[in-house]
Amino acid sequence: MSSAQFAELGYLTPVTVLTAEQAHTFLRAAFDPRTPPPLDWHKGHAVSARPFYEIATHPTLIDIVTRLLGDDVMLWGAQLLAREPGLAHPWHSDIEPSVAPPGKTVTVWMGIEHTTAESSLLLVPHSHRFGVTVQEARSRAGQRRAEATTEQVVKWAAEYDPRATMVQPAVTDGMALVFDGQLWHHSNNVSGKTRRALLLQYATPDVPMRIPDLNYLEWPFRHISVPKPGCIMVSGSDKSGVNRFVPPPISASAGGSQLGCRVYTIDVPLAPDGDKAWTSYKIFKGGTAGVRKWTCHASVLTPNQSPHPPHQHKEEELLMVLDGEVELELPQAPAPLGNARLTRGQFVFYPPDFPHTLRTVSPTPASYLMFKWQDGATTSQSPLAFGRFDVALSSADGQSQGPHGSRQRLFSGATPNLSKLSGHVSTMPPGAGYEPHADAYDVAIVTLEGEIETLGETVGPNSVIFYPAGQPHGMRNAGSTPAKYVVFEFHSARIAADNATHTEATLLAKVTDPVRWKRRIKQLLTR
Repeated sequence: MSSAQFAELGYLTPVTVLTAEQAHTFLRAAFDPRTPPPLDWHKGHAVSARPFYEIATHPTLIDIVTRLLGDDVMLWGAQLLAREPGLAHPWHSDIEPSVAPPGKTVTVWMGIEHTTAESSLLLVPHSHRFGVTVQEARSRAGQRRAEATTEQVVKWAAEYDPRATMVQPAVTDGMALVFDGQLWHHSNNVSGKTRRALLLQYATPDVPMRIPDLNYLEWPFRHISVPKPGCIMVSGSDKSGVNRFVPPPISASAGGSQLGCRVYTIDVPLAPDGDKAWTSYKIFKGGTAGVRKWTCHASVLTPNQSPHPPHQHKEEELLMVLDGEVELELPQAPAPLGNARLTRGQFVFYPPDFPHTLRTVSPTPASYLMFKWQDGATTSQSPLAFGRFDVALSSADGQSQGPHGSRQRLFSGATPNLSKLSGHVSTMPPGAGYEPHADAYDVAIVTLEGEIETLGETVGPNSVIFYPAGQPHGMRNAGSTPAKYVVFEFHSARIAADNATHTEATLLAKVTDPVRWKRRIKQLLTR
């Protein structure tokens, strides 16, 4: 079924996301007493509980919703639904997105336990285009919530579109039914067992989402202004500012503390510690929702010294020189990269297990900054190789101008730990800036020139700014000269991470061939 057909009919043919065993493992995790309760309301599970977030960001689902909604997508609702035998959920349209423009919301209904073809959702194709919810149609007919029969609902629908009828796509445990949130739908559990399904609700971030007042389930609806439901960016960025964005829940296996936004200014040149040849200054250590283990530190190395012999590690690494000059020692790199030199504003990317070290060759100590991370979520088919970059170099290729200044792309690609790692250098003129927004990925910034105002602080050169995924942040040039800075974006590979809080085994199976998944999604959307 194509995207055009989704826009017309309002739903896609069900797709298998999990095996039945994986669905049942998720259920055990959801019922684990250590799993936190939902944040603010009954659909706030993904904001607080990692198992819900892991399912909601499964690559199969993300590929589908981004193809339907575009690159910028937020997750605003997640709930585990239970229906006792013989219990029906009356015909309804989702209340929260009822006033959203067409094509702006996607709902996923996934079978988790005792889901059968006979007990899955009933849908009315085309009904998302009526501009009228079932509740409003029912109110016009003078009926209350549980009074309307399927025959009556189909009759009402035919008055808006003669093609409207009733369909019941076959869904079993682990399968997901994807439909427009405004579609008329209903369920009746005739399985003889308690049926459990996972409800996941996505939208473009410019759609205002508010918590409905559940005292008023009949038309007209009422909403609660405060609090706004916590939303999570699962792809792209939000620039509208109409919703409340929060960071996704961190994995229990993350190293150190859960990282928040931070600003740290490095005193360059760094001072060596007494007679030590190498001194390290910790900046942060911990984890985010997308990257399990993060460390950032600055170091100072005295002339003609190395911190260690060539070594290798599982973490990926970015190393940028802030002052002085160093010479790289890379046993596996081809000449002349094996002994290349770096000065201020130049940096390198070390992939995992890449032997490396360096030596100070300037007459004064060298100061440099390091970002190291490890997630271990996936293996890219064509990962980024070792690279050497210079923020001073300019090229027409990859350069762009915008209202906030100029941007020069430096590199971009997948890594063994990230779906994408990218870097660019930006120059922001005095007075320019952008309003707070939220990204679906971690962002690290290194300032080089001028002054930047962010997070209530004004920082100059040699500062590290870190924005974890989901944390709203803005920036402005508070000085009288252009501000120049390097931006690194760390996109999570969000492929079924192991949640150590729940010892039932791996929550989701790891996807070893992401190309196969993308091919499958394309087939589904072009069928």
